Amino acid sequence: MNAAAKKLVEEALALPPDQREELIYVLSDSLGGPEISLAWREEIERRLEKFSRGEAKLQDAETLFARLEAKYANDARG
Repeated sequence: MNAAAKKLVEEALALPPDQREELIYVLSDSLGGPEISLAWREEIERRLEKFSRGEAKLQDAETLFARLEAKYANDARG
């Protein structure tokens, strides 16, 4: 990601949740891919609201993947 894109992300994250949600839809539509289903829109909204209230427990991807890898490695052993 170049500097301009990083700046856009930083600015987008500073927006209120409802404006970030609208931005998600605009960007998604611009890719020409399948439209986000209503169920996913509702889930995105639910998660954004939970995050905004400080109720979401966030983890970085590296930590999450390590935890999942360890879990499934243990499951594979029986």
